Amino acid sequence: MPTPESLLLAGLRAAPRRYRLPPLPAHAAAARADGAPAAVAFALEALRVAQERAAPPHAEAQEAFVAGLDALIRDALSPRHGDPAYQAMVLRSLDAEVGDYATLLAQAGADRRAVRGMVDAVAHPGRLRGRAAEAPDERLAPLHALAAAGEWAALRHAVERARAGAAAGEGPAADALQRLRAEPALARLERGQVLRDSPGVLRYRRLLEQAGPAAGSPEAAVSGRVAAQRGGRAETDVADVLRRIAGRLGDAAAGRAAYRVARSLRTPPALGAASRTKAEWDAAIVAERAGAAGADIVLLAEVKASPAAATADWPRMRRGLAGLAQARGEAACTFASADGPVHVAPASLRRLQPPGHGLPEHVVYCCVADAESRPPMLSAASRAVLLVEPASLSHAGLLAAGASPPLSNLVPVWHAVAEAPRLHATRCQDRTARAAREAMLHPDDLLEAVERILGAARGS
Repeated sequence: MPTPESLLLAGLRAAPRRYRLPPLPAHAAAARADGAPAAVAFALEALRVAQERAAPPHAEAQEAFVAGLDALIRDALSPRHGDPAYQAMVLRSLDAEVGDYATLLAQAGADRRAVRGMVDAVAHPGRLRGRAAEAPDERLAPLHALAAAGEWAALRHAVERARAGAAAGEGPAADALQRLRAEPALARLERGQVLRDSPGVLRYRRLLEQAGPAAGSPEAAVSGRVAAQRGGRAETDVADVLRRIAGRLGDAAAGRAAYRVARSLRTPPALGAASRTKAEWDAAIVAERAGAAGADIVLLAEVKASPAAATADWPRMRRGLAGLAQARGEAACTFASADGPVHVAPASLRRLQPPGHGLPEHVVYCCVADAESRPPMLSAASRAVLLVEPASLSHAGLLAAGASPPLSNLVPVWHAVAEAPRLHATRCQDRTARAAREAMLHPDDLLEAVERILGAARGS
């Protein structure tokens, strides 16, 4: 009888791929007729294939690309159903005051901390109470409240009054007030406060509000918690299915091996030294055999809330597997996990080395989401990258100003995709998405396929 591991691999191969992408259109005209995302995706893949063959891409591919990109930009600028974050970015590039405000906003947090720290050094209520015998309290007392309230212009006026009054006197307090008055962070905060209510900045702020909660805001924190809860439920569902599969494998092994599920395996420091690699793996089925140096990983699963998430994770997944495959020697590598330590044989880790552009057969993504009725041909990441290319932003600015710029304005983006290393992932986005989705299974489909294969083996 075949081994349980070989039967598991057969089940992995047989399981349906409900998240698989449909084929790209057959030619440029069909791609353009299918919409802007399909036109751009078709052109990017045509470019990648042509470069792989050391041949120039067809002119039709470039035409499809610039026409599709122009349509994507126009769609993002639409007042009714466009992308507020992109519109804010375009407005920032058009309006100097908005650009200044955005720059000041980016460093406002650090500036607030710097100014409030300087104010506390001279006018914190606790410090003033300790100096009650000295006279500066009346003029220094308002500074702390103004800084806490973010009233920067009023704070400067209060500093000026304190410096001018006899209460400030000479010495440390006067020196601190002089430094605060000359502090560039205070000047930047004042400038941001002045710009905040200009017409362009008001529109910019409205667009940012429409785009969603800012990072670090209470709303963003709530959204993050909801997403984490949804991800936690998906991981629980997948782990439950993997336990059932592990039980079926154990029955088929008839005592020759024990199979168990380990969740949240954490990469040992010796194998996770490389930057931007995975530090934790969602779930694995491991086989433990008496007398073996360590367990074998027979299935490694990463759980994603949506099919598109696997595409974004793909490079990191492959880097992480390559890191694990660097295990040397014969001593077991110990992974901490939610189910206790897992001692894995180095030979098993070496079998995780990604082949070519794919993943090892026993490494999968799992997703519990419904299959999309119309999977996206162009990934959200690729769309975002293309929209913010300098030539794209320039083109968008002309459109936003009411002009009718020629499509030739976008040809530099095509050349950048073809030549710039920073856009390599965008050029290869179709191949990456297809490979990631080919490795993605719904856990119920996997369980059904494995049970079918095991049942057939028992009956043979």
